[in-house]
Amino acid sequence: MAVDIASTGEPFYSGPWAGVQSVLRVLNIGEGKLALVTQELVNFYQETVDREIDALLGPLYHVPLRAMNQVQPDGTLKRVFPGDIHRLALYWTAGLMLLSEFQNLSQNVTDQAQSYIDDSRKALFAVVRFNHRIPGQEQKSHISHFMPPTVQPPSLPEANF
Repeated sequence: MAVDIASTGEPFYSGPWAGVQSVLRVLNIGEGKLALVTQELVNFYQETVDREIDALLGPLYHVPLRAMNQVQPDGTLKRVFPGDIHRLALYWTAGLMLLSEFQNLSQNVTDQAQSYIDDSRKALFAVVRFNHRIPGQEQKSHISHFMPPTVQPPSLPEANF
């Protein structure tokens, strides 16, 4: 039985597998194909996407990213990943799963799945280019050990594709 824990010991960036299933349900791929979406299958794609995110963010942040404690409206604490990382991992996982696992989908669903992946990669490259930083995560210094990472420029700008 699979669990919603990545190989790093942290939860998946995209959250529980039911969240990915909910994104797939919104696209109306059909109940027959939705029944094929198991926890093991979703966890495989979540692990793939998480390692890709770690590979791209590795030069800038200490990876794996750590979930932060967030105070909920009722006063309780909940461990969550920053919103941008959670959202892009969720939609990247759903898009990758749709394009890889399911054939003969309508053109609209295929286009939407591809746009999920493209939008997620653009959001991730905004973090890589330092247009947006991830709150609560420890950054690496790539210029000097004496300069704080928050005041240095980005190491290498990436294409915004």
